[in-house]
Amino acid sequence: MKKIDLEDVSFLIPVRIDSKERFENINWIIEFIWKYFNTTIIVLEADETERFHNSLVSRKIFVKDHDRVFHRTKYINKMIRESTTDLIAVWDTDVFADYKQILKAVTILRQEKIEIVFPFDGRFFRVPQVIRTIYKETKDFNILVKNQEKFLLYYWHHFVGGAFIVNRKAYIESGMENENFYGWGPEDEERVKRREILGFKLKRVQGPMFHLEHPRNNSWFASKELEIQNRNELIKVCRMDKRTLLLYISSFKWCW
Repeated sequence: MKKIDLEDVSFLIPVRIDSKERFENINWIIEFIWKYFNTTIIVLEADETERFHNSLVSRKIFVKDHDRVFHRTKYINKMIRESTTDLIAVWDTDVFADYKQILKAVTILRQEKIEIVFPFDGRFFRVPQVIRTIYKETKDFNILVKNQEKFLLYYWHHFVGGAFIVNRKAYIESGMENENFYGWGPEDEERVKRREILGFKLKRVQGPMFHLEHPRNNSWFASKELEIQNRNELIKVCRMDKRTLLLYISSFKWCW
C-alpha cells in the first residue's frame, strides 16, 4: 500500500516509560502510524533516565525530569511550540484508531471550518491482555476490530481523551493545554469545554478507538490533594463565560 501524504501533520506523543507494556505500546503505535502515513512523529520523553529509542521517530526530545508526577500538559505544550506543521495530532502512547479514521479527521480539518476533530466517535474500547498478546504476535489491527464487541467501553460513548487532531494556530490562540492540570486528571474534559465556550467547532469521525492495557503507574491521581486541585480546575473553567475565559487564557504564562 502506498503511504498517504500527511506532511502537514505532526503526531505528538508524550511519554514516560513506566512499564514494559508502555514501552511496547508506544513502539507499536509509532510503527502503525509510519506504516500508513508520510508524516512527522515527535516523541517527548520526560524521566530521570532516557529509556526510549525508535528510528522511525522524526524527532526525539528528552527532558531530564526527577519529578515523580508526569506533567503531561506541560510537555504537550512544549511539543506544540516546537512543531511547525499546520495540523497537530496529540496522541496517547497506548491508543489505536483505524488509519482511515485518521485520514478522515485530517481531511475535515483541511477542508472545513473546524478547529478540532476526534478521530473516533466516542467509543473507547479497553483491549484486554489476551487480545493485546495476540496483537503483539500478529501486529494485525483487524484483530482489534473483529473482537470489539467483546471489549468493555470506557465512559460509555462519550470519551474525549486518547487522541485529537487540531489546527495548530487556533489551538495556540485558545490557550493550548492547561498546565494547571498537574499530573493525571480531567484535562481531556476541560480541553473540550474550553473550546466549546470559545465557540470552536468540534467534530467526530465514525469508528472506535482502542486502548491497549498497561499498568496504571502514571495513569491515576498522584495524591488526594492533586485530585482535588485538578478537579477544581475543571469546575472553574466550566463556570466561565467566553469573556471571563479569554481573560483567564491571557494569564496563561506558557502561551506567551
